[in-house]
Amino acid sequence: MFLLTNYGSPGNTVIHECVHWVKHRKVYMLEKLYNDKAHGITCEVTGGVQADLSRRATERMESQANRLSPRIQMPAGPFKAKANDYISRFMREMGARHEIEVMEAVIQQLATDFVVSRQSVKIRLVELGFEAAVGTFTYIDDHYVKPHSFRKGAIRVDQTFSISAQDAAIQRLINPELKKLTETGDYLFIDNHFVYNTPLYVESNADGNLDLTAYARSHMDECCLVFDMKVTSKVAGAYHTVCFLNREPSDITFDITFRNGFQNAPPERQIAMRKKQQEEWIGIRRQMTDDPEQCIKLLLDWRGMNYTNLGAIIGRNPKTISRTVKGETEPDLKTAAGICFGLNLPPVISEKLLEVLGCRLMPMNPSHQWINEALHVKYPEPFKSAQSYLKAFDVEI
Repeated sequence: MFLLTNYGSPGNTVIHECVHWVKHRKVYMLEKLYNDKAHGITCEVTGGVQADLSRRATERMESQANRLSPRIQMPAGPFKAKANDYISRFMREMGARHEIEVMEAVIQQLATDFVVSRQSVKIRLVELGFEAAVGTFTYIDDHYVKPHSFRKGAIRVDQTFSISAQDAAIQRLINPELKKLTETGDYLFIDNHFVYNTPLYVESNADGNLDLTAYARSHMDECCLVFDMKVTSKVAGAYHTVCFLNREPSDITFDITFRNGFQNAPPERQIAMRKKQQEEWIGIRRQMTDDPEQCIKLLLDWRGMNYTNLGAIIGRNPKTISRTVKGETEPDLKTAAGICFGLNLPPVISEKLLEVLGCRLMPMNPSHQWINEALHVKYPEPFKSAQSYLKAFDVEI
């Protein structure tokens, strides 16, 4: 069974049924003495069991079989020894500084050695104290989030740093505390994490897109916000931990909630850097008047650009931008938003520019709300990155 790691795979199924035979056949035989309806046990792929025996007895039997099966397939002693050996070897061969850099390769190798799924290995590693495995093979928004790790005990098993773009937007909309943390641009939404926006944690990759630094990926508790998870699919409570760790494509759904997930404040030096940057933004904002031409000239000079540069970045004719600014054409939200993304304007400045250009974002318009979301959490990224983010929600700019 895919959604519950290795359950349902041939090897696991054989061992699972052997556990039932060795441990539970006497229970079935005793039940059959006084219960004519007891004809057998049928295991379900949703982690439960169907039988004509008493419900309490069958649930206990199924729980025991499910817990023993992966332990039999991956015995603690040899499994831990192999894991430690591969971690040391791969770190040496790859020149890695942090364990998380090799953990996915370790999981892949262990899955091959023990003939089990990657997710089954991941969960077994976490059970045996390898917490770095938690941040591996997390599938969200049609891609695998890059591996990441955190200080031991920093989050519970039902908490995560990784959420979908849609969950991020919903939480920002309904949660005033999260909105307050993100409305100034202090936290950016990068690779499905809300990460504190300083050079120690955020950098440009080879493609020019923003990414988490290697330091950030090995210190997530220091720079990223934490979210609570709750399983909303119909899955037995005993298997919720498996579901939390098994973030592969499946029909399992979660309720994601931000509840004071700012447990670990970034170091004071990083906060001081952000304050200095915000002071610069406020200084620019104070120079902006209600004259669109004055605002654009100020912002172009600030970014060291001109109409031609800006037009090339956002795919607009420089004359079209000029006519929009001068009010010679009807204000176009797509062009106005494109200018904001092309100039990488922080929220405090983009809000003013949209107001000056006469382009209002309507609260009840879904497309406008997605543009507003991107202006808050994607503003430092290249224009094409913001464009791709919005395209995923059928919003064109």
